[in-house]
Amino acid sequence: MVSIDTVERYQGSERDIIIISMAVNHPAQMKLLQAFNADESVDKKLNVALSRAREQLILLGNPTCLSFGKFYREWLRYIKNTY
Repeated sequence: MVSIDTVERYQGSERDIIIISMAVNHPAQMKLLQAFNADESVDKKLNVALSRAREQLILLGNPTCLSFGKFYREWLRYIKNTY
């Protein structure tokens, strides 16, 4: 079974495999993609996206554009150094 929805709608639920498409093709679009908490210590959307997959998470996106986001840059660095 396949379901398609927004990150916000997956809040509180999980799936075995999640494929996320980050549709940004210009660094300025990162402002629209990110959703920080009050003290900007967490990107709430990214947190939900990363924590809903039980087995596998596949993220599609332009790493150059994504690296303009504070937490995306750190996550991409972690992936590169770990895998």
